[in-house]
Amino acid sequence: MKKPRGCLSSLIMIILAVLVLGVLSFYGSKLFDRYQRPWAYSTSGPLLVGHWKGQYVDPDNITKTIELTIFDPEPDDKRWSKAVSFHGRRKGRRRTGSSKRSFNGQAIVVSRLGREEYEISGSVGKEDYHQIRLTFHTETSRNFDRPAFYLLFGQNGRWHNDELTCTLEFSYRRKDGSSFWNSADPRFGKQTRLILHRASA
Repeated sequence: MKKPRGCLSSLIMIILAVLVLGVLSFYGSKLFDRYQRPWAYSTSGPLLVGHWKGQYVDPDNITKTIELTIFDPEPDDKRWSKAVSFHGRRKGRRRTGSSKRSFNGQAIVVSRLGREEYEISGSVGKEDYHQIRLTFHTETSRNFDRPAFYLLFGQNGRWHNDELTCTLEFSYRRKDGSSFWNSADPRFGKQTRLILHRASA
């Protein structure tokens, strides 16, 4: 009769041990990330993570407003899932240096032509976390309302406090979503300097 009670006690002890290890792993990884990824988790300065807003002029001289959001690279729900999972903790330890500098986000561009939506992938510099590079992804399998210049890259980017700057490069898309390039047309090689300022959520 004492055997089931002993098994239950052992099970409770195992569950408690897993929870304690999970809590330690969760808060330990957050503390560690303050040093590994200060651009996302610093408690003593501004973060790259968050909302940014600005305007730019595309190669067709159309003024566009852009709202850009850079996501938390490891939100609490994902971090907790890893913390209480043995497989997740093992996977987290194999994280490479480049992955520690990478992030995702989204951008919404609005102009008289309509609304453009992008997913963003990017990274911060290895030596200077204030240097950034952005890649804009748009769904090319769908039909576009009209041929136009869409965002492609944000090169030579830099952020400091509440300002983010980069040089925009564009991709011209036909209505069927395919890209097009005309070396004889100076618009196709045009780059635009973008200045963003931090916006409230």
